[in-house]
Amino acid sequence: MRATTFLRLKLREAAFISKALLSTNHVVLAHIIPMRRCNLACGYCNEYDHDSKPVPLELMKQRLDKLAELGTSVVTISGGELHAGSNQAPE
Repeated sequence: MRATTFLRLKLREAAFISKALLSTNHVVLAHIIPMRRCNLACGYCNEYDHDSKPVPLELMKQRLDKLAELGTSVVTISGGELHAGSNQAPE
């Protein structure tokens, strides 16, 4: 990794940590799981099942908009396989 890239990443990390420490008026990290359905059974994963329905797209958009409104610094998304049991490509 080039020195300038490394320095830029470290500065971004320091800014993120500083914002989290200096202000308690925002969400630092949100983890969302829009879908738990998966056709795999990975031994390390506890996020899947075969019964849960996916969160409707419009509701997920509302939740993401709310996180943006709250000034969320980081949003991570994980969960099941998008195409499990579906013949449609995602939008």
